[in-house]
Amino acid sequence: MKSKMVIVWGQDDLLSWAVNFFLTSRKDWNVVSLSSERGIDFLIQEVENLNPDVVIVYQTKCVNSARLLMHLLYTRPELTMLTVSPQENFIEVYSKKQIFVQEVSDLISVVEGEYHPAH
Repeated sequence: MKSKMVIVWGQDDLLSWAVNFFLTSRKDWNVVSLSSERGIDFLIQEVENLNPDVVIVYQTKCVNSARLLMHLLYTRPELTMLTVSPQENFIEVYSKKQIFVQEVSDLISVVEGEYHPAH
């Protein structure tokens, strides 16, 4: 089991508590809960300080900000970000992928979603 650092950013409510409870049951995971009341800038600062593997945020009016997503993925390309929509029962997964292309056909393959680098 690989060790993980996870930040859960949301309101101080039952849903956040339940998610934290289930995530902290994983023995090798370090889960940090942050209140969204402290703002996006606080979350960005804590991501820089803690260097998590995963950040989980709840979709609300303040989290629908593309600024947050783009900033975190730009500054932390290894980060996986999950946005949780409890009303609609789904999770969106965001991560950055950098691909080295050597030929035009590589670009075409990436656009088509069929790129498989030769090892």
